[in-house]
Amino acid sequence: MVSQVIMKAENLAFKYRDSTEGIGPLSFEINAGQVVLLTGNSGSGKSTLLKCLNGLIPAITDGDLSGKLFINDKDYSQLKMHELNKEIGSVFQNPRSQFFTDNTTSELVFPMENYGWAKSDMEKKLVELVQAFGLEESMNKNIHILSSGQRQMVALASALTMNQQVVLFDEPSANLDYGNAMKLGQIISHLKKEGMTLIVADHRFYYLNGLIDKVLFMEKGKLQVYESEEVFKKSGYDTRSFDLFDLKVPCVEKLPAVEEAPAASLEEVSFKEVLKGVNLTLKKGEVTVLVGSNGAGKTTLAKILCGSLKATSGKVQMKGLPFFIMQDPDFQLFGTSARNELSMVKKDPKKITETLKYLGLGRFAETHPFSLSGGQKQRLQIGMAILCDRDVIIFDEPTSGLDVVSMQKVSSEITRLREKSAVLVISHDYEFIRHIADRIVFLEEGKIQKDFILEEKTIGNLNEIFNKMQKASVGSDLQEEAC
Repeated sequence: MVSQVIMKAENLAFKYRDSTEGIGPLSFEINAGQVVLLTGNSGSGKSTLLKCLNGLIPAITDGDLSGKLFINDKDYSQLKMHELNKEIGSVFQNPRSQFFTDNTTSELVFPMENYGWAKSDMEKKLVELVQAFGLEESMNKNIHILSSGQRQMVALASALTMNQQVVLFDEPSANLDYGNAMKLGQIISHLKKEGMTLIVADHRFYYLNGLIDKVLFMEKGKLQVYESEEVFKKSGYDTRSFDLFDLKVPCVEKLPAVEEAPAASLEEVSFKEVLKGVNLTLKKGEVTVLVGSNGAGKTTLAKILCGSLKATSGKVQMKGLPFFIMQDPDFQLFGTSARNELSMVKKDPKKITETLKYLGLGRFAETHPFSLSGGQKQRLQIGMAILCDRDVIIFDEPTSGLDVVSMQKVSSEITRLREKSAVLVISHDYEFIRHIADRIVFLEEGKIQKDFILEEKTIGNLNEIFNKMQKASVGSDLQEEAC
């Protein structure tokens, strides 16, 4: 049986206007029903290729596009945007950028309303999506009060409302806890069995282990095609792990204990129904990693430490205000260039240049921050933390868009930061946690359930937490009628 080619590129190339950045020429074919991994280091051209595939290039992005793209033997250049949308669903790297409403239920039915579905059909599809993505607790709520992971699941569900046969994912695991990432893998497996074609651009692969049919590997705008998951695994490319719990990473070498008062502490802190009597101390010389499922209250706890939220009850003590690196870089970048952004933190040109170079951003020093890729924006934020002078530094998911090399660099810098500050890191990234954590704090149901030093004999405790999150999110097998 000959496989049907559902998507094809012939000498596809794109160059951004007034820039040397771009991709191509690229040629490849994708068969119907395949799961295709699109990967490569940050800034390699993955998002640019996705924008070509979903039609945003050339629709809303200026530049020079050449070559041919086909979907179901239809030439992209002959299709209008609404026609392409019926063929392809997209999940963007930043879920906020694809929402049209501020209500979760309205968001899921919006595409169906827009294309004139019957009410009964919309209601049936809505029930299927809610069940498939475990969105029961998120329905009929303001999207902007959800955790980033919950918003990501809403975005994933909304991309499947129109029954498109091709779905493009841009970093879909970036904001998901381990359990929800594994649930995503389960959903992708089910969609594959249903004959859908799924193109996933990501640095993290563990949730796709055993599902990948083809790998499109980008490097400096060029493409290498691997015809199977096994061939890619043997390629020698230094990837994120396919098997998290088989990692051979030694525990972080502990610094000598600092004999001074904690840099920050929470005593019996509660906030509405989110946090319930939390006790936590942060000390210099220690990287504390806060873990827990999406919506557990991790970011709320960080905001209370920063003073942007006031605890309902309890006591908060600290030396000065923390430096808070937000999960979504777009809310924290204000400069006219990467260099200018860092100058807002420290007025030392030499140190700014050194920091940009170390983080692989040297050639983007004069680039506007919003023109950077998601991973590059994350690294720019890390630069802000490196240059700041605070007793407490808080990172909220600092590796959500980072490749393995950048993650390792960030890990090195964060472990160095503990020499001058108490460091609190909120993360779902198991590999990253293993590289940086002195201590693990597990938040569940508004309370700290576990608090322990991470060393060889306690790695099993960390693995147990991640397995618990998986069981809570995935539960029983995905219902066959879902999606």
